[in-house]
Amino acid sequence: MSASAVPATQYRPDIDGLRAVAVLGVVLFHAFPTVFPGGFVGVDVFFVISGFLITRIILADHDGGQFSLFHFYARRIRRIFPALSVVLFACMVVGWQVLLANEFAELGMHVVAGAGFLSNLALWKESGYFDTASELKPLLHLWSLGIEEQFYIVWPCVVWLAYRVNSRLLWITGLVFLISWGWNVFTVGHDPVSAFYLPYCRAWELLMGAGLALIRKTPIANVPCWTHQYRGQIAALGLMLIGVSMVVLNKDSLFPGGWALLPTLGAALLIASEGAWVNHHVLSTKVLVGVGLISYPLYLWHWPLLSFARIVENQELSVMRRTALVLIAVMLSAFTYRYVERFLRHRGWVTTLMLVLLMSVLGLAGWNVYSRDGLEFRYRKIIELPAQMKRDFSKWEDKGMYPEGDCNPNFVYPNASICLQSTPNERPNTVVFGDSHAFHAYWGIAKSFASEGRVVKLVGRGGCNFALYHGNEDCSQTFEQQVEWLTTNPAVKHVFIVHRLVLQPNSMQSDLTDYQNRMESTLARLIDAGRQVVYVLPIPELRFNPRLCTNKLPLGRQVDPGKCEFSVDREINLQVSERELVTLWREKFPSLEVFDPAVILCPEQRCLAIREGSALWMDDNHVTETGSYLLGEAMRRELKLK
Repeated sequence: MSASAVPATQYRPDIDGLRAVAVLGVVLFHAFPTVFPGGFVGVDVFFVISGFLITRIILADHDGGQFSLFHFYARRIRRIFPALSVVLFACMVVGWQVLLANEFAELGMHVVAGAGFLSNLALWKESGYFDTASELKPLLHLWSLGIEEQFYIVWPCVVWLAYRVNSRLLWITGLVFLISWGWNVFTVGHDPVSAFYLPYCRAWELLMGAGLALIRKTPIANVPCWTHQYRGQIAALGLMLIGVSMVVLNKDSLFPGGWALLPTLGAALLIASEGAWVNHHVLSTKVLVGVGLISYPLYLWHWPLLSFARIVENQELSVMRRTALVLIAVMLSAFTYRYVERFLRHRGWVTTLMLVLLMSVLGLAGWNVYSRDGLEFRYRKIIELPAQMKRDFSKWEDKGMYPEGDCNPNFVYPNASICLQSTPNERPNTVVFGDSHAFHAYWGIAKSFASEGRVVKLVGRGGCNFALYHGNEDCSQTFEQQVEWLTTNPAVKHVFIVHRLVLQPNSMQSDLTDYQNRMESTLARLIDAGRQVVYVLPIPELRFNPRLCTNKLPLGRQVDPGKCEFSVDREINLQVSERELVTLWREKFPSLEVFDPAVILCPEQRCLAIREGSALWMDDNHVTETGSYLLGEAMRRELKLK
């Protein structure tokens, strides 16, 4: 039977088998990343499958005169919402029990994003998929669901409109496919996080599957290579491409980019080779089909289990524990499929509306948690922090230390204009200049130098390093205006440059050169303008949550005290490129003063998150109010400002 003669919605067990290959790749990558370093490409296989199946359903409904956008979206709701609602609710319950306030607040926002199918956009604003902190985000994996659902919202409307105006849908699909793929390849080189998360950089993967469904309705589907002798070889090639990508690629690969063609093309070849030996005797086996049937709930369940376990233990999970969690995920998935998904999938409009209401309630609950800062009252009776430590862990805005206002120039951190000046009605003679680390350092500098009659002002922009823009023109323009103000305002005598470490030992040479040139230019402009410049080296970063180093934690979460301290040599080694540049700058600019926070924060070569009952870091890379005052006083003692 030719491909075009196959009924459009006939069940294909081999596609469920392909789903199994995809989900097993993702699960095994998350559980055993060294064994399946490229298993994350299973998501890309899912994208192709989804594009194919959704388009096939739309075309079948249209050909039968039954297509309705309302009915399409109702089916999607009954397919997607039940299992997702169960997992979101479970994560909220577990989060209530085990997460600290800041962690629970973040989970609340991720529940909102998950319920609104915007997780990819929320995570895009936060970080990259492979960051270490990503292990501590139980709903990280919902990014792919966001991309799929955003496609589902737009694509049916495109198909409906194309049929209404008699447009060539296959040609439109091909054109948009090429634009999206090109955008992906162009973006991944300079902004891999955007290429990974943004829908227009991923749409080509779903359109590849959609194109397959459209081709089945054309004479191309009847050419011999798809219908007879070459089908087996093509299917084998498709399976090989997916297998190779799961073994060869890893988290350091420039992905998606061109590499994403391996798994997506492999999936497309397998879908197109219906009836091939691989499809019939491998993908259609009972085991793979069974896993494929529970692939959606398995994808939803596996990551929260691994993530919450990692949060509770605060260390790498043992192989035995990870194996047990994967098995638990399989059991939960089978239960969810049998008693939730199948029970609700073919219900009517009342069920559909109830599911929408339930998802809305979950989203509102997540927003409540987020907007109320993680509901800290949950464990107030469990954790009694000393008053100063509690103040240190409080947000700056809750302490009245985040005043929004309009002054010239503003410090934007992160999205609001902040006007900080130690004596508002006087002209500032000392400026703290940089990113969000400057904001945290300002308080200690302002307090400590007040006794010397200094009027201290904060200038800069959070999230932007003024010497390394990475193509961010907004940062570039902001800092250019601020440097101009610093060099032309005669009242300014002293400038403290404070920023987070941006150069790593493995930084690209182009970044190193760009950073050196921009910083030297800035230093030259400031010094030539008669400013005394103090360059503050980056503070040591914890790379763990200091709140975990308090005495008691929810649900028995314990941290080995040894994990709350580290050798300062670790951070100095990471800062080696920057410290070498600073040595060169001191030779080039003899008047340049340099202050090293590591000497103060890490006495006797050891960095402690909590010292003598005081928290010095409020998160993994910003100092607390206590830490800021400690550094400010040390600067006042050691630096000789003229």
